[in-house]
Amino acid sequence: MRRFSWVLAAAAGGAIAFAGVATPANAEVWACSSFVNTTTNVAGAVCNGGFGTYRVAATCNSAHYPYTRTVVGPWKTKTSGHPGPYSLVSGEPQGCHVVKAWWQVR
Repeated sequence: MRRFSWVLAAAAGGAIAFAGVATPANAEVWACSSFVNTTTNVAGAVCNGGFGTYRVAATCNSAHYPYTRTVVGPWKTKTSGHPGPYSLVSGEPQGCHVVKAWWQVR
């Protein structure tokens, strides 16, 4: 029984070590910025460093319930060595006014 416990512990340790080696690297973007254009009622975000996936999120105010909600743009993928594409969201189809923007990373 003692030998079985040792074999089981060694197998578990090996599995943990293998999982640590086999875990894929997480993507990371940086040099991100977001903006709100109140004239066009659009919010956007862009990331220019690293690589990975991100999108714009914005606070959108309206005169109807729910008075404030978060709207999001499409996920965009930035590849290493290239400028990132803009993720944009408009408040117009949502029936609200974009007032604040930030980016989300996946």
